[in-house]
Amino acid sequence: MSSLLLPRLRNRRIRARMQGKELHPLACANLSALDQLDLNQKAQNLRYVVFDLETTGLNLSSDRVISTAAFQVVEGRIPLGHAFSSLVNPVRTIPASSIRIHGIVPSMLDQAPSFTEVFDQFLDFLGTDILVGYHTRFDLHFLNVYMQQRFGFPLQNLVLDVQQMCRKLVFPPHLRCGSVRYSGNPDLDSMARHFGIEFYERHTAVGDALATAMIFQHLLEEIEKRGPGLLRNLLAVGRIR
Repeated sequence: MSSLLLPRLRNRRIRARMQGKELHPLACANLSALDQLDLNQKAQNLRYVVFDLETTGLNLSSDRVISTAAFQVVEGRIPLGHAFSSLVNPVRTIPASSIRIHGIVPSMLDQAPSFTEVFDQFLDFLGTDILVGYHTRFDLHFLNVYMQQRFGFPLQNLVLDVQQMCRKLVFPPHLRCGSVRYSGNPDLDSMARHFGIEFYERHTAVGDALATAMIFQHLLEEIEKRGPGLLRNLLAVGRIR
């Protein structure tokens, strides 16, 4: 079955449901995110947005976003002059355990915009590009909550998980590195070390998104080396929906 068939079927049902409604331009643009994709396109030639969120905690229902950042990967390159980042006012307290990880204290967020406002800016930055993250399902949940509230449907962009790609391409379960057998899901730190990537700022949205983007560059090269390096090959190892 085509890796684009199910996403396009879901997209068609949403378009049918939205037909006749007056939609925000951002919603209209997002509905077309799959239109120009072809499984036989070279993966290196496509556009991606690699993102990361920092949150008040790990509870999907009660925690909130406090920071977001994203970088584009265009034809295998990261244009550092064109990135997205913003602090976010979560309108709730931030646990001390969370502050110890990301270093964002409440006073830094007093004048920050709400995620509703930041989300529109992020969605404009994302456009119809393929969305990429590390352990993506967690962060994607928060994006889709706001997407559903704002427009009545989830993000329509294809979504890739770099952690899943690393597990399949770099550290498959049978692989040993010295005395260590890799199993489960490799974390961002171990993958950065593997590729010789130094973090700009670990546990910040900007630092983690940039490290993920650089790891993703290596994975695109690996897909290309294994041949033929098409979108279908990338989706086979990285697509989560």
